Amino acid sequence: MHVEMKMDRAIFDRKISVEATSLYILLCALMDAGEEPTLENASAKWTGDEKALVDAARELIEHSIIAGEVPTPKDMHLHPNSRELWR
Repeated sequence: MHVEMKMDRAIFDRKISVEATSLYILLCALMDAGEEPTLENASAKWTGDEKALVDAARELIEHSIIAGEVPTPKDMHLHPNSRELWR
């Protein structure tokens, strides 16, 4: 069963990097397309280098914007949290 992920526009009010914001949007888009929100899937559409991708994931995890762990395995699901959980 596919559940559509609604991107929370509050992401634009956060004091996070452009790369982290871009990764959040990309993960939401992957989920909307029925794909798993992983670094592996995101890397296929990511325009930056791998270090920027990993750093963006770390930043989102540190702010509890996405659920995950650091270091982040490429196949780990990185589900966005609701804004009430963001730090």
